[in-house]
Amino acid sequence: MRILFVSNLYPPNSVGGYEKLAFSVASELSRRGHEICVLTSDHGDAIADYPGQRVFRELTLLTGETIYEPFAGDEEASARLRERNDNRLRDTVAREKPDLVFSWNLFFLHPSMLATLESLPVPVAVMLTDNWLINMVKPQWWQSYFAAEVMGGGSAAPPRGSSPSFVSRVRARLRNIRAKEAHPRANAAGPARRSLTAIFGSHYMHDLHRQAGLTFAREETIHNGVKSLGTPTHSGPDRGLLVDPEGSVRLLFAGRLVDLKGAHRAVEALGILRRTRPDLPPITLTILGDQQDRSYERTLAAAVEASGCSEQITMRPPVRENELRAVFAEHDIYLFPSLYEPFSLTLIHALGEGIPTIASDAGGNGEIVVHGRTGLTYPRGDSQALADRIATLVEDSALRARLGAAGRVAAARFTFTTMVDSMERLLEDMR
Repeated sequence: MRILFVSNLYPPNSVGGYEKLAFSVASELSRRGHEICVLTSDHGDAIADYPGQRVFRELTLLTGETIYEPFAGDEEASARLRERNDNRLRDTVAREKPDLVFSWNLFFLHPSMLATLESLPVPVAVMLTDNWLINMVKPQWWQSYFAAEVMGGGSAAPPRGSSPSFVSRVRARLRNIRAKEAHPRANAAGPARRSLTAIFGSHYMHDLHRQAGLTFAREETIHNGVKSLGTPTHSGPDRGLLVDPEGSVRLLFAGRLVDLKGAHRAVEALGILRRTRPDLPPITLTILGDQQDRSYERTLAAAVEASGCSEQITMRPPVRENELRAVFAEHDIYLFPSLYEPFSLTLIHALGEGIPTIASDAGGNGEIVVHGRTGLTYPRGDSQALADRIATLVEDSALRARLGAAGRVAAARFTFTTMVDSMERLLEDMR
């Protein structure tokens, strides 16, 4: 097959996990003999050539210097960019003559790009690992869902201790999308049922789109998968024992440092334990992740100061995927306190390495972690509940060992090969 991947971001310019996953899938399909080309944005300074792929960095995102900054141009500038982007997509399809288009995340592009995709003379599949398509066509619905179900309380109030700027950015982005939807092309796609093949990365994402009133010509859920970091016989450390022979407990947060990933909740839980559970052994927390979101960086710093635990908290930069095993082996408990989570590859990696894991009940987390069987879960945003779960694992070495072993078995279901096999079958069937 000749496949054109379309994605707003693509390595080496990466922010989150989906663009890395797109690259991995494209690379594997190329290895299997398919012809791959990629249309992506010029966002970011890095450029790289990849064997078996032709990458065209010709789209322009409607953002500032970083994706955390708003587009600074006026409506006229925005209109020029969206027309240019739409034409780049049409021209690339006309030039490359793909058998089909495989579109990944199009966040920070105008809704007209979706209408252009649906007008192409070739089949189109959209990978829905996040809410980008809902944002494009149902922004008001998403704003209501975000306020009630993600942030809670029926309003878009930020989590306790966080900066209001995140919610302000979300509201501003949604206002911009609604304003741009007045452009004729934005509504050219018609009714809620889209003439596309939709691949959902989790059952949660499928249900979310149904709740938003969106259906597709063809729908399939294919769970995201990870490449094995170990061998089938790799057992890792005994999780009934602590990594530190002196008896201190090492907690780990690894993920993007943005409000919705909830690192500040882990900090708050540590502060609660310090105040209420002096009987527990010493506990430290490593926070591993990028710090590109300057607003959240301030939020997190304020949470650390308020917790009274600054001497127990270490900040570290993100690591490559193949370095995750060593990081997990250095810690006793993995914390995944996200407020909104479509389906996390890092969470699968953690279970696969056998580190006892505590995850919020947000989004697709429950499709990976089953409370009391493969890990522990707690109500998202509830720092007290998270603290209680941490205390449970600290005090119960047998439970740590049991959850670590069961987590390995659970993670084995979500393999990269299984995911690509399913995608390849579906794409072949679309031709």
